[in-house]
Amino acid sequence: MAEQVNQRIEGMINELEQMRRTNLYEDDEIREISRKRKEFEYKIQRRIKEKSDFVQYIAFELALLEDISLRRKQAKLGEKKKDIEYAIAKRLNKVFKQFIFRFQNDIAIYFEYIKFCQAVGFDYAVSAIIDQMLRVHGDKPKTWQLASKWESKEQNNLENARNFLLKGIHRHPNSDILYLDLFDIELMIAFKTEDETEKAKNFKRADVVWRNGMKNIPDVNYLFKLCDISLRYGVNEDISNSIKQEIWNRRSEKRVWSYIASKELEGYHWKDIEEYVSEEFSYSKELNYYIAVYEEALMQFPDENLSTMYIHGLLGLKDNLCTDLQKICAVKQAWFFSHENGLLSNDMYVFGIKMLKLEGEITETQLTEVLDTALAKNPLYRYLWEEKILLHKNDEDVILKTLKDATKILKTDDVRCLWNFVFDNIESHMVFKNCYSKLQSCESVVFMTLKPTLLKKMYEHNGLKAARQVYEECIRTPPTQEEVHSIMIDIEMNQEKPSLKNVRKCYEALVQHHGKSNIKVWMDYINFEQKYGNAQAVPSIHRRAIGMLDKNSVDDFIKAQTLAKLN
Repeated sequence: MAEQVNQRIEGMINELEQMRRTNLYEDDEIREISRKRKEFEYKIQRRIKEKSDFVQYIAFELALLEDISLRRKQAKLGEKKKDIEYAIAKRLNKVFKQFIFRFQNDIAIYFEYIKFCQAVGFDYAVSAIIDQMLRVHGDKPKTWQLASKWESKEQNNLENARNFLLKGIHRHPNSDILYLDLFDIELMIAFKTEDETEKAKNFKRADVVWRNGMKNIPDVNYLFKLCDISLRYGVNEDISNSIKQEIWNRRSEKRVWSYIASKELEGYHWKDIEEYVSEEFSYSKELNYYIAVYEEALMQFPDENLSTMYIHGLLGLKDNLCTDLQKICAVKQAWFFSHENGLLSNDMYVFGIKMLKLEGEITETQLTEVLDTALAKNPLYRYLWEEKILLHKNDEDVILKTLKDATKILKTDDVRCLWNFVFDNIESHMVFKNCYSKLQSCESVVFMTLKPTLLKKMYEHNGLKAARQVYEECIRTPPTQEEVHSIMIDIEMNQEKPSLKNVRKCYEALVQHHGKSNIKVWMDYINFEQKYGNAQAVPSIHRRAIGMLDKNSVDDFIKAQTLAKLN
C-alpha cells in the first residue's frame, strides 16, 4: 500500500512544482497540500475503506480548485492550467471512480460525480456514468428521470430522453414522475415539429401517455400536474380540455375544488362551475369564478382548512384582478360566509376580528354576535373571551359574568391569563375593585399566581391605601410569592416620604415567609436598615438570620456578609 501511495504522490510533483513556479502558493502551503494529500491517499488505499475518507478527499480537492481559481483572478494569471487544474481534475475523476466502485449502492455518489464532470468539462464521461448508475440503480425511478434530463437539458436530445423514460416506465409503471416527464417531452417534441402530420402524431402520443398514467396512478395530484404542464404549453386544447374534464369528474375529492379555484384566478376556466356563480358581485370574472368555486366547495365539504385556503387565496390576489377595495370586500364576504357556516379556525377568528375592528365597520352588537357564535363553537379559545371582555371593559356586570362563564370552561392557566388580561385592560377604578373582590372567591391556585399583579394594579388604580389593604390580605393567606413583598417594598419606598415603619413591616413579613433558605431577603433587609433605617438593628437581624436559615444556607450567608463589608 505504501508503494502505491508513494507512486501517486510522485505523480503530483509536477503539479506542485508548477504551483510554486507560478507563485500561486508559498513553499509552506505546498508542503501542507502535499501532506494532506498523502494522508488522504493512505486512507482511501487501506483495506477497510470509509465513505467519509473519500468525501473529505474530494471536498479538499474541490476546495483547492476553487482557491486556485480565486488566486488566478487576483494575480491575473492564466498559464499552466493544464499542468495544475487539469491534473487535479483528472485525479479527482480517478478518486470518484474508486469511490463509486467501492460504494456503488449509494446513489448520491453518482449524482455528485455527474455534477463534478459538468463543472470541470468532462461531459463525455457523463453518459457512461449514467449507464453504470442505471445498471446498479435502475430500480429507482429517479435515476431514469436523471438520465432523461441529462439527454434533454444538457445534450438537447429529446429522442434519447424519451427512450430513457419509456424504459423507466416499463420498469416502474406506477411512477408519476416518469409519466409526467414523458408527457412533457412529448409535448416539447410536438411543439418543435414543423410538419403538421408529425405534430398531430406527437400530440396523440402525449394523449396516450397521460391516459396510460392515469390507469396506474389514481392520485388526483397526478392530474393536477398534467394539467399544469398542458396549460403551460397551451398548444393543444383537446388534451387540456380532456385533462380538465377528468379533474372535474373527480370533484368528489376536496382538493379538486381548491385546485380549480386557483386555476380560475390564473384565467383557466372550467365551464362546469358557471352554474354556481352569483351575479350580485361586481368583481372580475376570474374573481367571481374563484368565489363561486370555494363557496360551493365549502357547502359540500364544511372544512376549516378549506375555508382558510379560501381566505388566504383572496388575500394573495394580484392587483390586475381587483382593486384594493374589492379585495377587502371579497375577504370580508369570505370571512362572514365561513363564520356563518361555522368553518373558521381560531387563527381566522383572530384575523377577522382584528380586520373588522380596524375597518371600523362592525357595530358592538354585531361583534357581540360574532363572539358569542364563535365561543359556542370554540369555548376553549381564550382570545375570544378576551375580545368579549375588551368589548365590555367598562361594564362591570358583563365582565364578571364573562369571567364566571370562562372560569367554568377554561383550564387554570388560561383562567389566570384571562384575569391578568382583565386587570391590564380595565380603566374604571370601581370596576377593578369589584373584580378584585370577585377574584378572591376563585380557586386558590389562580388567586395565588395573580397576587403580584393584583398588588401593582390596585396601587395604580386605587392608590397606596388600597395597595396596603391588598398586601395585608395577601400575607394573611399564605403562601405568598417573594415578589409580592418586593413590590410592596418598592411602592412604599417610592413615596415622597417613605414610611420606614411600613417598609420594615414588609421586610419582617418577607423574612418570615422566605427566610429559611433565601439569604438574599436577609441581605436586603440588612441593607435597608444600614441605608435608611436603624443601623443598630443590623446585629439583631444578623443573629436572627443565622438562627432561622437552614444549615446549608448559614455558611453562604456569613460569606456574603463578609464580602459585603469588604466592599
